[in-house]
Amino acid sequence: MATLVLLSTFALHPLSSRAQGSLTPPGAPAPTMKTLAQIEARTPVDATNTPGTAFVQFVINQPGSYYLTGNISAVNKTGITIQTNDVTLDLNGFAMTFTGPVSTYNAIAVVGQVAQNNVVIRNGTLRGWASGVSALGGYCELDHVRVYGCVGNGIQIGNYCTVKNCTAVSNGGNGLQIGNFCIVKDCLASSNYTDGIYGGSDCLVSGCHADNNASDGIVLSNNFNASQCIADGNIYGFSLLGYGRINDCTANANSSYGIATQSGCFIKDCVASTNLSGISCYNNCLVINNSTSGNTQNGIGTVGSGNRIENNYCCNNQSGIFSFNGPGADIIVRNTCVGNSGGNYYPTNGTTFAPIQTPATATNPNANF
Repeated sequence: MATLVLLSTFALHPLSSRAQGSLTPPGAPAPTMKTLAQIEARTPVDATNTPGTAFVQFVINQPGSYYLTGNISAVNKTGITIQTNDVTLDLNGFAMTFTGPVSTYNAIAVVGQVAQNNVVIRNGTLRGWASGVSALGGYCELDHVRVYGCVGNGIQIGNYCTVKNCTAVSNGGNGLQIGNFCIVKDCLASSNYTDGIYGGSDCLVSGCHADNNASDGIVLSNNFNASQCIADGNIYGFSLLGYGRINDCTANANSSYGIATQSGCFIKDCVASTNLSGISCYNNCLVINNSTSGNTQNGIGTVGSGNRIENNYCCNNQSGIFSFNGPGADIIVRNTCVGNSGGNYYPTNGTTFAPIQTPATATNPNANF
């Protein structure tokens, strides 16, 4: 009887008596897919979005991010002009090639009555134009741009620019020509008809390689900073003006000077071998911890006075260390010169020249060996 009572009690409370939510939908389902503009928030460079003119294939005249969708070739036209600020142009790995006779047109030109600011160009190949990139107004950035076989300079840009991971090969002018206050990093300039890298004042150049250019490898004006660069097979490896610093660089097999600076420079931890002359400077320079060998003339030579030549190693040159103005012109201390066919030191004495001694018998802490 107890079991029957419990069952009867449960039966008095059917499931349908529990609270239920509304079954009416709140509205139509909202779309969850992104629009094409949200997926690719950039503008393709084409006749629809960036129409050109009679002399320019494509014109970018609105700020934004643009990209190539394929290779571009042109005859008797500039490839792309950028006529506004705040533009990023991604070449997307494609090539822009001039296919006509000798070109007077640039692949990419940043133009306008005033300098355009904040222009970025990256990731593509430019071949056979007058110049690959021309942005003489400055204020731009180039990254992973490769320029081959242009009639003039491979890349020519103005002041306050950054050039990274770029290549300029076999161009008819300079490989990279940059203005003042620029940064050039990890670039290659090879087999260009004039200089590999030609820069203005207050430029920082690091990790670059300039080889087999018909003129000089790396040329920089005053207040330069060059580090961890290589310059081989040019006329001058490094042709540098005054009041700058070069360190951890290598200059080999150049037909004139490996490293040549003017006054007020700091030359440290460099290697200059098998050039006509290794390292040369004018006045008031510090030349320290360098190695020169196998140069046809001097390992280290000074033309002016007031230089400090310290702790360098010069071997198998014609002259080891040569101070052109003779005794008293330069401070020469703690160097090692061996096997230089025309003499290890000139002068060999003077009030600013530490005595030449041997390591085994040296009594002067500033002795040259």
